[in-house]
Amino acid sequence: MTKQITYWWETPLMIAVGTNQSNRFVKKLVERIVEVGAKDKLLVPNFNKNGPLHYAAKVGNTTAAQILVEQDPSMALNVNPYGNTPVKLAAWNVNKETLRYLLSVTPDLGPGEENANPYRGVAGGDLITLTIMAGFYDVVSDITDKHPNIVLENDRNGQTALQVLALKPEIFPSGSRLGFWGRFIYSLIPLKKSQSATQVNFVSRNLNKFTAGFWSALGYMAPTIKKIHDMKVNHNLSSLLVKRICKIVIDKGDHDIAWRILGSAISTAITSGTHELIEECIVTYPGINWYNTGIINLFIEAMKQRQERVYNLIYQMSRHQVFVVTQLDDAKNENALHMVAKLAPFHRLNVVTGAALQMQRELQWFLYAFLPGYKNRLYFILAKKNLVIRALIQRSFEHTRKTPRMVFTESHAELLEKGQQWMKDTASSCTVVAALVVTMAFAAAFTVPGGNRDNGQPLFLDRGSFMLFIVADAIALFSSTTSVLMFLGILTSRYAEGDFLYALPKRLTIGLLSLFMSLAATLIAFSATLALVLQDKVTWIAAPLVIATSIPVCLFGLLQFPLLVELVHSTYGRSIFHKQNERMIH
Repeated sequence: MTKQITYWWETPLMIAVGTNQSNRFVKKLVERIVEVGAKDKLLVPNFNKNGPLHYAAKVGNTTAAQILVEQDPSMALNVNPYGNTPVKLAAWNVNKETLRYLLSVTPDLGPGEENANPYRGVAGGDLITLTIMAGFYDVVSDITDKHPNIVLENDRNGQTALQVLALKPEIFPSGSRLGFWGRFIYSLIPLKKSQSATQVNFVSRNLNKFTAGFWSALGYMAPTIKKIHDMKVNHNLSSLLVKRICKIVIDKGDHDIAWRILGSAISTAITSGTHELIEECIVTYPGINWYNTGIINLFIEAMKQRQERVYNLIYQMSRHQVFVVTQLDDAKNENALHMVAKLAPFHRLNVVTGAALQMQRELQWFLYAFLPGYKNRLYFILAKKNLVIRALIQRSFEHTRKTPRMVFTESHAELLEKGQQWMKDTASSCTVVAALVVTMAFAAAFTVPGGNRDNGQPLFLDRGSFMLFIVADAIALFSSTTSVLMFLGILTSRYAEGDFLYALPKRLTIGLLSLFMSLAATLIAFSATLALVLQDKVTWIAAPLVIATSIPVCLFGLLQFPLLVELVHSTYGRSIFHKQNERMIH
């Protein structure tokens, strides 16, 4: 019963536990082993020094874990040579039910047993970070309530719980990518609020039950709604968890601990763009605003990483923002203007489509931070210190012999070339299509359906379908001509850096809109012609023609609409730099 029978030294008990289906056999086997006085054999390990409870934790066999722990509670503290306890393996293998049970039976050994305590040191750091990575945020909340000091521990990778949260932007509202209807449904979904017994009356209790039941039923019928509901719940849990961790850190009253835990977290959050976590850290401990992330401070690092949501926190600061943006990197004699002039990281460059729009986004960042006349926050701040910023530029120029504009031109030379090629290829392809529409629309105006009478008037002049044909053909001609002119304007452009900010995107937007109108009008004119010719013989032709006309128009819209929306939003939409809320952080 306890003999190691496989190549990896597994016992029958381990094999039965690992199946996660033979729990009745497991119970009888354990009882038999205990009856024969071989209870110590329950701890026999395999080749990797994993016991039966480790197997149960890995496969999520909660029933087997209960059977084993009932016979020997100390089994929950068994550590294999890799430092893994059963409770840690349950979190590692994303087994929530088993994790909850093992947490309830794994004791905290107290301050005198740090090396063997699963809630302290590296073991504690691994447990909390693995639970976060598994997505069990409610379990994480329970762990921090019972063992608050666990959030101060580093895992085997040197990361804290707050750092791992910062690595998961998807669990914060800023990391969610919802469309219009998704955001609308998100705003309607209620969250369960805790209330004391005196606050809950019969009406409110039943109303809460009805609301919960309604959304549960709706989520069952529409999986997308359930997904949005779960997303909102996770957002709420993550927000509460960040606040809880920040409170634990501050309650310690140790500046070194606050600097280490909160500083490392915001440094990680900048790369991920998790501005909610950074905002909470600064509100909790304002001094962390000056944490050295490797490049002066968090706002300069946000500029370098092109994380506009993080950088927008500067709007929520008082006049301390002047000190933030006018700092100088003494090692390189570079200021914020030089740093924002450098090329964005590759993963941030690709948040927009195409090299041309990437160049536009880079210009928006650079102009926002540098050029006068552009409505920006940083330049407004620096203008108040005009002599300071001139001195900064002069000093860095004397050291590196490069102004911010020179750095921008040099670092974006390759992207500028790719943007030129992208614009030329797009314009060339669309010009061919628009020119064909111009040719057809012009010819159709002189070869009207049905021909002309002896006096030169069209034969179907008095029919409504003919007027539809004429109007659609005129729209097709004028819009396609406009499209050709816009695309020719792109092809003959000088492709200077500044053209990518507004001029070229504007021409491409107008060109695509005009091309779409011309294609739609051409199809309408074609349908009107068929209706004129066949309506006396085939009276039902109108409905099929409308459907047939709609198909290519819809296809063109589906293929080009995302690019068009991105163009309009990037060029004419709200600036990426704005105040996100009214909460003052410093």
